[in-house]
Amino acid sequence: MKKTVVLLLIAAMVLTPLVGIFIYARMGNESDEDLFANIPQPVIRSNRFLDLRGHNVPLADFTEDGDIFHTFSFDTATQWPDDENMPEPGLPQRLLAQGKYLGLGLNALRQRGITGQGVTVAVIDKPLLKDHEAFGSRLRYIEVGPGDSDGEGLSYHGAHVAGLLAGKDGVAPDATLYYFAVHEGTTPYLQYAEAIHKMLELQDSLPEPDKIRVAVVAQGAENPSTSEGVLELFQAITKAREQGIIVLYPRMSGLAVTGAGCPPHLDRDLPENYEAWTWTRVKRDVAGELRARSADSWEDAVYILKQMLVHEDALDALQAAAIETFIGVAYAFMDYLEFHDWLAMVLDEAEQALAVPVDYITLPNAQDAQGYTYYGSGALSWATGYLAGLAALGVQVKPDVTEGEILELLWDTATPFDGSTRLVNPAGFIDSLAGS
Repeated sequence: MKKTVVLLLIAAMVLTPLVGIFIYARMGNESDEDLFANIPQPVIRSNRFLDLRGHNVPLADFTEDGDIFHTFSFDTATQWPDDENMPEPGLPQRLLAQGKYLGLGLNALRQRGITGQGVTVAVIDKPLLKDHEAFGSRLRYIEVGPGDSDGEGLSYHGAHVAGLLAGKDGVAPDATLYYFAVHEGTTPYLQYAEAIHKMLELQDSLPEPDKIRVAVVAQGAENPSTSEGVLELFQAITKAREQGIIVLYPRMSGLAVTGAGCPPHLDRDLPENYEAWTWTRVKRDVAGELRARSADSWEDAVYILKQMLVHEDALDALQAAAIETFIGVAYAFMDYLEFHDWLAMVLDEAEQALAVPVDYITLPNAQDAQGYTYYGSGALSWATGYLAGLAALGVQVKPDVTEGEILELLWDTATPFDGSTRLVNPAGFIDSLAGS
């Protein structure tokens, strides 16, 4: 059990912020003691990475935040101060508009007619707002399990994934989209397996030109395990692949993924304007501070991290999340891994991963049929939607392309980026497929 927990923690530390770490750490804590009860409340001193989604802030003063305003996250429901208390008049609206273009040459591909036209794709995720303008008549909506998508329980996640894949501003804006809305219960693995079986039943009824070729599943499975429903989900994914459907999901083993982002004031088509994922950069900064302060043990690290939460100059929300995450890692790792080995792993992370834009982008949300959210710092789980969109473009130019070929070419055609990572290259990927 403990070995499994450590492996999960290593993956979570690289890929996710605080919540996942705490869940895994609690799994490994065999005592009743709450190790996280004595973590001090962060003292946030910077508006960098401020989250204002759905908030009303008419009395705030952001005039001094012009250099960091693009790191904010907000949506079309956010209520702002008057122009005299903003860095520039209309700045939020401008960022929302700029963030809809996903960059890296996608406009040039659209001008060539490579838009996913004639390709059918599917998303299996929690319910979204099916009337959202980003999807229009191209969306076919199918409920899985009990529930009502018009009620509570709508999820931003599915809207983001579907938006990246086949929204009107997505990678494949002309693809036909089947959306299987999973109303999760006590056995989510089984429910996602049920959704895949529904997709395969539908597949049998579709004429050959309209068959689903690319699917994104919010919950994946690499191998069967003892958790209820994982075997069934694994088998369902395998069956879908056997029927020629390219199936992508977060943290799949075929292609490691990381994030990237281009600040809005720069040309989004130029790879050199992209930065490493905000979470990666902040994680490195915090680990670097531990080294700079000569942390020599897990106990040293926990002490320093707690001090940083309270006393660090210009502490922002993302730094606070990274610090809290590392405290959770310390409590969970100290019996299994040497501190210096862990610190070196964070600072010298050498994983080969494909970087996909998730920062500084605007995505459809689940709050309103015309609602959008701008993210100064995004999440990796959405990246499968972007990659699935590229897969749909690949199917358009080469209808018999396989999943293995797509994953291999996505990596082979990518641009050298940050360390051992590479930045996705849509045009290079398509040109390589078209010439093969």
